[in-house]
Amino acid sequence: MNHFTTHKSFILVPLQVYDEEFKKINFFLQILDKSGIDKIIYTSYSKNKKRGRSSYNPYHMFSTIAYCFAIRMGTLRQIEEMCNYDLRTMYLMDNERPSYKTFFEFINEVILPNQYVIFTKICNTIIETFQLNITNQYLDGTKIEANANKYNFVWKPIKFHKNLDDKIKEQLKLMNIDFNPNELIKSNQLFEAINLYAKDSGFNPELIPSGKGKRISKEQRNYKQCYKYLIKLIESEEKETICGHNRNSYYKTDHDATGMALKTDYYSGHGSNLHAAYNLQILVSSGVILFYGIFQDRTDYYTLKPLLDNYYKFYQSFPTNLCADSGYGIYENYKYLQENNIGNYVKFLSWNGESSAKNPQLFYYSDDGNFTCLGGNIATAIKYDTKHHQRKKGATLYKFSGCNICDYSKKCKEKLKDKTSNFRLVELIPEYEAMKQNARDNLLSRKGIEIRVNRSIQVEGTFGQIKQNMGYVRIRRRGIEKVGCEIMLVCLGRNIRKIFSMRNQDCVSDTYWKAPLNMPEETFIKPKKN
Repeated sequence: MNHFTTHKSFILVPLQVYDEEFKKINFFLQILDKSGIDKIIYTSYSKNKKRGRSSYNPYHMFSTIAYCFAIRMGTLRQIEEMCNYDLRTMYLMDNERPSYKTFFEFINEVILPNQYVIFTKICNTIIETFQLNITNQYLDGTKIEANANKYNFVWKPIKFHKNLDDKIKEQLKLMNIDFNPNELIKSNQLFEAINLYAKDSGFNPELIPSGKGKRISKEQRNYKQCYKYLIKLIESEEKETICGHNRNSYYKTDHDATGMALKTDYYSGHGSNLHAAYNLQILVSSGVILFYGIFQDRTDYYTLKPLLDNYYKFYQSFPTNLCADSGYGIYENYKYLQENNIGNYVKFLSWNGESSAKNPQLFYYSDDGNFTCLGGNIATAIKYDTKHHQRKKGATLYKFSGCNICDYSKKCKEKLKDKTSNFRLVELIPEYEAMKQNARDNLLSRKGIEIRVNRSIQVEGTFGQIKQNMGYVRIRRRGIEKVGCEIMLVCLGRNIRKIFSMRNQDCVSDTYWKAPLNMPEETFIKPKKN
């Protein structure tokens, strides 16, 4: 299907300057045609079409927006301006000139509700066109500053709420009103209690006199004090509702933004401890961003599972192998990878310490289910007693004996208070240790070394492309849904830049670095003996 009618050169400028650019654009349009997103765009646009003058071609508008994001012109004003003077966007828009408001409405009404469908369809077309191998996929995240005033942030009032609850209960006790001391009083409960108190006391709360020299009764004074507490309680509950269960702060100008530590500040260029930001997660393979996700979490621990769940929803399959840094190496993520048969090349939390021998691996898990320490002593499972309580779910308490004759006892006990005992008790989760050992074997193999090197090149290099080459260091929109749509356009723009570079290549490699055939498996450095 041909969506464009302007296929003639512009003779008012040197053609050699734009000839290569027009070839790139035509190749980009071929990818869009193959993806079949025109049906989605036209259908969604027709539903939101308003009465009045004839509308702009939605397919032209989408291609223009995507291309402008690829060439660092991602603001609405810039896109509008490009349609007025830039031959490339004039070509894409068929010499039509929509305003920035028209582009704004189009993004919100057409692209935003279909962002994942559009993105995955284009990605599938890129994979088929270049015959990309996406067996190994690389995951990483970065924090991008939000469009919010960094000084207008609100902390989650956990301690304040508890102290306020104690004050309210003390006041209610004076009014002979009892509440459960182990539960926090809710605002609706307090509102009903003080209104009932006013009714029983025989006064109208709206007629309580106020001002200097006005005398009020004891009951009226108690009511007024509780009403002040009620206002504060409502404010506290509102703040906690906005924060949710997983956040400890939000910003007044963007309630979905969370306070995070950033390396650089948008305005000063210096790092800071607290900024309004979002956590961007991407999956990359063969240099192409296959999927993305925007999160409010300050860490990467709990972003893996929802990202892969959403990935499966649109691709109908999980990645064959997944490689990520130690920020994802927790028990829940390992179990998730195991349940979905995903190759585990994710570093665990203690990887850096073990690889550098600063915090070496002290206990080894064998296939027979036993634990062996560095000195070769096999652990014995023992029962918990009054001194040792189970701290981790599914954990078992193990005892290692013979520490007085072990060559590594000094290193093993350097962080223990008692360094003279002949045994050591360790709480371990056998299932987690088995999964860690599997990840350790995968990462130390020749294939694992190759995947680890390529992860740092591909996914971290992609972030470098987005931030430096595309100049995207700060989010322009507010609200997590609109931010997600903007991130989709940024990732799509990055993929467009990638296909421009892959266009003349005969074969696109899935790895940027190949491990030599004779490369031995990597081993961790063992600590020195006593």
